[in-house]
Amino acid sequence: MLPERPLYFPIKAEPLRMRAGLFRFGTDFGNGEADRRFFPRDEASPHYLAEKARVLARHPERSAVSVRSYAEQRCLVAAEAWLQQALEREGQAALARLPLPELGGELVEDLAVLHVDETGADRAILVHACFPSGWRPEQIVGQSFAKIHARVPAFEAVAHKAESLTFAMVSRGPYVRFVWTISADAELDHHPEHGRRALWSAHTPRGYLRVERPTTVPLPLESGSIFLIRTYLYGFEELGLEQRAVLASALEQLPPAVVRYKQLAAALPRALELLR
Repeated sequence: MLPERPLYFPIKAEPLRMRAGLFRFGTDFGNGEADRRFFPRDEASPHYLAEKARVLARHPERSAVSVRSYAEQRCLVAAEAWLQQALEREGQAALARLPLPELGGELVEDLAVLHVDETGADRAILVHACFPSGWRPEQIVGQSFAKIHARVPAFEAVAHKAESLTFAMVSRGPYVRFVWTISADAELDHHPEHGRRALWSAHTPRGYLRVERPTTVPLPLESGSIFLIRTYLYGFEELGLEQRAVLASALEQLPPAVVRYKQLAAALPRALELLR
């Protein structure tokens, strides 16, 4: 029997700042073994795998590779080796035997691989993303870290540090961080065109807290980094009274730029009603 789904609640009753917020991987967030695993499995995992199969059958472009050099190919080989070893350590031997092109579809997590060349230029050389939160995975492969994050509010303030940020990704860690938003549905795929995202209205029956758990793993010998993204969905009614109050306070204090970026202007009135 699979364990219960862990609860991640990375929200504070203060204005949201779009920042890295890195924690050393393995930090205890109150979820026991799940916090110490790169590939935690729980009661929701079968549903995630079924959704991945559905999305990939309709949109195979969600899984893409762009390799232009021998160094990038070596980086992919190193990424495959790390993934297989980590899965083996975590007791998922069947998955550990799969080659990289097949592995993405069998993981609950979305994943990407970034490579930095000898000039310091970086690009995403592999992207496998079936559960985006409003972005287009098919446009990410081949792009730099700075270009991928250019739309994120306040990113321009750190854009000049992009080279040092990518150097840290390929040389330090692993790290885990959290990104959150709210949604009017429990759908995992929120692609802008292909997803099944419900619109907020005054009659939306349920609200959901959507939390992403990105993990970065350095591949220093090959100047690369692996990104793993696990998405969690929690109905507002699953949260405790204090958590609902904190989430409501955080929503009330969202900076206008973040509201626009997360497309929450229409969501806030009804979300606050449901939380209270």
